[in-house]
Amino acid sequence: MERFRQIEFILLTFVFTTFAHSQLIPNLGGQRAGISAFQFLKIGVGARGVGMGETFVAVANDVSALYWNPAGLTQFSENQFIFAHTEYVVDLKHEFFGTVYHLSPSDAIGASMTSLYTDPMEITTETQPFGTGRYFKFGDLALGLSYSRKMTDQFSFGVTIRYVEETLVMIKMRGTMVDLGTYYWTGLGSARFAVVISNFGGDVSPSGEVTLYDGTKVGSFQSFSPPTQFKIGFAMEEIIPVPTI
Repeated sequence: MERFRQIEFILLTFVFTTFAHSQLIPNLGGQRAGISAFQFLKIGVGARGVGMGETFVAVANDVSALYWNPAGLTQFSENQFIFAHTEYVVDLKHEFFGTVYHLSPSDAIGASMTSLYTDPMEITTETQPFGTGRYFKFGDLALGLSYSRKMTDQFSFGVTIRYVEETLVMIKMRGTMVDLGTYYWTGLGSARFAVVISNFGGDVSPSGEVTLYDGTKVGSFQSFSPPTQFKIGFAMEEIIPVPTI
């Protein structure tokens, strides 16, 4: 008798916010590279999704779907929670907390929190390059509420509304963004595909006042676009026979 194992793989995933020389679909958001705000929202969440090269939007069947695809909240039946802490580059700390509760077999809600922050850093100036004895911190924070509904056995949709805030000394930048996700089982074995628009919202502008070295006060700043991403994914499981030994 033979045993079988499932190998889960992604056949195709496009992330259209990455740079491309030629493509059929416009490079949505690519024109904002280097000038969009809240870049921490693009940092992947969950060892499973990140380990799959972030090609997870058409899998998204655990609590990390709060980040990857809100429509995935109805692709599993358990109530789950996740907490992840990452020591990120240049002494940054990245944390994600999320929880999902199923109201019924067809409805699920979730809440999430994402933060990126530094330890206190000493302020330096042109005349005091080794430090002034005063310190400052940098921090990003995102709070999200999600809802997902399974419309049929094949099609699900989900939405996340997220409040985002960035703080640098006396300057704050705030915004509200939306994630929209869909999840569709084709009926051909385990094949399914998903479409996600994440971090969609209006431009944001810093608020607060900065005093320059010469004493000039600056309180007006330019606005920045959010890091909107458009993703399409396709996935299926293949049954591969493994002979018994």
